[in-house]
Amino acid sequence: MRGTTKPGTSADDMVRMGTTEAEVIFDYEHQGEIFRTIRTRSTKGKGKTTLELQRKSGELWASESGASIAETQKKIIALLNLDAETFSSSSMILQGKANEFTSRPAGQRKAILAQVLQLDQYETLQEKAKAKLQSTTLELEKVKVRVSEIDGRLSAKQGLEAQKLEVQVKKVAIETQIKKADADLQAAQVEHNVLVARIQQADEIGKQAEGLRVAIDAKTIERDRQQGRLDTANKLLLQEETILTKVVEYEQTQQQVTVLQTQREQQTTLQTDTMRLEEELAGVVTSLKNTNDEIVKLESILADRPRLEIAAADYKQAITDFAKIDTLKISYEDLSRQRLDVQKALELSATRFEMKKTNLSKEIKLLEGKTIILQNAQCIDIKRAECAFLKDAKEAQGRVTELLAQIEVLKNPDAENLQKQQEDLKVQMNGLNYQTTEWSRLQGLVNTLQPDAEAFAKLDGQIQLLDNYKKQNSEYLARQTNLETRIKSMREQYRVLAEGVKELPAMEEKIKLLQPYLLSKDQLAIAREVSTSANEVITRLNAEITALTEQATKLEAEYESIIGDAKGLEQAAKNKCTNLQTALQVSRDELTRLVAALGGIQAKLDALTEDEITRQTLVDEMAPLSKKVVRYQTLVKAFSRDGIPALIIENAVPELERIANDILGQMSGGKNYLKFETQKELKSRSGMAETLDIIVGDWAGERIYETYSGGEQLRIDFAIRFALAELLARRAGSKVDWLTIDEGFGSQSDEFLPMVIDAVKQVASRFGVVLVISHVKTVQEAFEQKIFFKPEDESVEVLVA
Repeated sequence: MRGTTKPGTSADDMVRMGTTEAEVIFDYEHQGEIFRTIRTRSTKGKGKTTLELQRKSGELWASESGASIAETQKKIIALLNLDAETFSSSSMILQGKANEFTSRPAGQRKAILAQVLQLDQYETLQEKAKAKLQSTTLELEKVKVRVSEIDGRLSAKQGLEAQKLEVQVKKVAIETQIKKADADLQAAQVEHNVLVARIQQADEIGKQAEGLRVAIDAKTIERDRQQGRLDTANKLLLQEETILTKVVEYEQTQQQVTVLQTQREQQTTLQTDTMRLEEELAGVVTSLKNTNDEIVKLESILADRPRLEIAAADYKQAITDFAKIDTLKISYEDLSRQRLDVQKALELSATRFEMKKTNLSKEIKLLEGKTIILQNAQCIDIKRAECAFLKDAKEAQGRVTELLAQIEVLKNPDAENLQKQQEDLKVQMNGLNYQTTEWSRLQGLVNTLQPDAEAFAKLDGQIQLLDNYKKQNSEYLARQTNLETRIKSMREQYRVLAEGVKELPAMEEKIKLLQPYLLSKDQLAIAREVSTSANEVITRLNAEITALTEQATKLEAEYESIIGDAKGLEQAAKNKCTNLQTALQVSRDELTRLVAALGGIQAKLDALTEDEITRQTLVDEMAPLSKKVVRYQTLVKAFSRDGIPALIIENAVPELERIANDILGQMSGGKNYLKFETQKELKSRSGMAETLDIIVGDWAGERIYETYSGGEQLRIDFAIRFALAELLARRAGSKVDWLTIDEGFGSQSDEFLPMVIDAVKQVASRFGVVLVISHVKTVQEAFEQKIFFKPEDESVEVLVA
């Protein structure tokens, strides 16, 4: 149930050697349903453990497992209402641990008894009651806090009602003040509007006068511009003869510049072509040098032809000799591998033979151990004995004789054949006459001669290459001569053109100085036209300026007569309106503030009315909550360790004593009895402490359990454990109708052993299944149904009466 192992072992030790996985499947019935628990362990990688809980649903198994092993373990304990500690302290009496209950401290004994009696459910009930008490108390405190908060708010109600009356009085007064200020403002606005209309009329006349002044300024500017044009045209016309002379000089100079610019372009082209030919000549010179170098190199190589021809012949012979010895090497290495495989097979055959011989020796030794029974049996006629153990010993004796005969004639049939194969392979290897040193010498000779042989193979190609280089050399010499002649001719042409182009910069500068006269020639016709038209425009503009000036002066006089002091009066009226508007806005803001304040006060009064209703509702809720708190306090106390569980234990202990004494009396022939003490006086202070002490009595009186001998303690242990198991089997919900007793009989004397066995038989009738495990022959023969495990052949034998 718990998934633990013995001290000194690990989960991996539960996996059989030679395998990597172990699995235990346990099916069991509980409350009318079939459940299955599967626990596995794998040693692969870092190791992995699994735990699975399943419930049978029809023909299928539905998983009831948790998210982890720990959660699944909790689900199993909750399902059975039983943990491993309680089970092993009551219904599972393990070898050497019959005192699993009696050896524990008194507090742990009482805890185990409590779980057997299912008292842990009261702890759960107490926790639930505490949770209910806590939530109900918290709810009650919340109601009390809310009532207190409402009472605090309601204390301000009288003051709010007084504030409301005061604000209402101020509101009426400010409304009257606003009506009067509104009437005064309307009168001031009428007065201001009249003055604004008068000013607007004057402004319109002023704008007309300003428009005329703007027109006068524009016409004056235009007149001045026309006068400037007239002056510029007359000045240009005075220079007409000089301009025409300079234009003729410009045209003559331009023709000469055009001719010289053409010669300069030819000069530039000659310079570019010369540079290109010089670069080409440099390339030809470089190529000529390279071909000369290659010719010298190839002539040097061809001079070594006789030596290379001899080296090529030697290389060909070395290749032939190396190919022959390399074939011998392959055959030699293949035979060597075959001989090594035969050697391994021979060693494996010897190992198997020794293992078979060892296994037969072990089996003989095991069978000889069984035959010892025949020597110690003291049977009158061993040959006719029908006892299962003697029969097995006789069969073992016959099997020993048979195996001794087998081991006497045991031989390794493969060894001789394999040794012969090994010798044959050695003879074949020696017959090849292969020498590793000769193979290495020929391989080195091939590698040494290979470069010279490859150079000789390339000689024919290099002769053709030498002819090509000589031909290229002749072509490069011809090109060099041609390029040098062309470059010399171009340089002479460049010199002739340079003499003529010397005057070009001075003529180009002269062209720049004469350029403005060319533009002035084009403007002479325009100047004559401007001189005629500008005089007419200036005369007309002077007449228009005089007429507009007279009109503007008349309108400005009319403006002054209308405007008078209207602007000062209008500003005073405007200021009056502004002051009245400001005062009116202040009053209206105050009215808004009073209305808002009145609304806020009324909202608070309305909220307080709601608070009064809420308070009454909360007061009505407090009474039932207080009753619930008292009820849950009572339940918490009743479910506590000193409540109902204490009463159950006090009532169960006499029943436990009765069952245990019934069994102990039968085991001890009435010599012993026991009792449990659940309380004892405190030493440090007055009062009683909870305990579960075991007091045992005999003919000499009463004393504690620990003072009795081993055999006596075992009978006491059995009696108490049988009683606990019976209580566990009786409990509702998780009935465990099963008792296991593993050894423990060996400490009983001949006097008490039959009594203990009879007591076990009597107890067996109270359980569905009782399993007794023992190597004591008297115990084995006392029970009619037996199961024998035979480790030597891993078999099981079941005997039923």
